[in-house]
Amino acid sequence: MRPLLGLVVVSAAVAACQFSASVGGPDYAKLEKGIADELNNSYKEISRQVSGVACPKPSELKSGDTLICKADVDGNTVRVLATATDDEGNVDFKTLDTVFDLERTAGSLAGDISRDRGFDVTVDCGSGLKVVEIGQSFECTAADPQGNTRTVKLTAGAPGENDRWEIVGA
Repeated sequence: MRPLLGLVVVSAAVAACQFSASVGGPDYAKLEKGIADELNNSYKEISRQVSGVACPKPSELKSGDTLICKADVDGNTVRVLATATDDEGNVDFKTLDTVFDLERTAGSLAGDISRDRGFDVTVDCGSGLKVVEIGQSFECTAADPQGNTRTVKLTAGAPGENDRWEIVGA
């Protein structure tokens, strides 16, 4: 597979974020706001905003405990893993999913594949947003100037890594 160098549609890496505890346990409202703020910052490039974040709210959260929070982005669920870093209610969080703006993704893929192959191609990935679990793939269709088509498999990279593409059956 070749790295998809031009595709930085959404880098939803929020691993270094923390929130502080309130007396009596973690401040879940602050955690949910912190996640929303970080995701909104990540999603500026695709002009999207998180409409809400919901986290499970156990009465006790000990060091190493994890929660899967869910953020809503245009009706799509983005999962966020929150991990307690101590027994005081401090939490780090990172996304488990990547959000792709399909039109922008198609444009980036077309440029990368055209440079790679030495001739112009068009790419269709559909429209709207697509949420993909990190490490998982989805398919788009590339067409050459003669109208021949091939499937392009795009795999979502982990935070700090590029997404990867390959032409299937080439």
